[in-house]
Amino acid sequence: MDDPSEPRAARVGRDTTTAAQPLRTSVAISFGSPATESGVTRLDLNDIFIRNPQATYMMRVAGTAMRDAGLDDGDIVLVDRAITPAHGHVVIAVVDQEFMCRRLVWQGGALTLCAADPAVAAVHPRDGDEFQLWGVVTTVMKSLRV
Repeated sequence: MDDPSEPRAARVGRDTTTAAQPLRTSVAISFGSPATESGVTRLDLNDIFIRNPQATYMMRVAGTAMRDAGLDDGDIVLVDRAITPAHGHVVIAVVDQEFMCRRLVWQGGALTLCAADPAVAAVHPRDGDEFQLWGVVTTVMKSLRV
């Protein structure tokens, strides 16, 4: 049985068995007349946000360490495992068997995982540590109060 306290990743992507719909790249500021065809098509969020469908996962953010970077507790992030992590990327790392979301910093050849909150200590993986850069965060989805 799954441990409810463990973070979970869910694969996301487009259903390749359906025909592709044309993508609109603009948005109307006002609504067209309901009596006329406005030419508006459905947007496929997979086409807009996902570069590598076979390597993209959804995860829910827990905690406030990345709040100053725009990632709040409860947000959903898209994580692409096919992107090579680079300096400045927000990444998901596995440190001592726990998922962690941090900004990747390369300083003098050393790798550091930094929280956006300066009160949260940086993580400096060392040789022999159980550590893996799991994927790069590409998109943050937020729910707004309604």
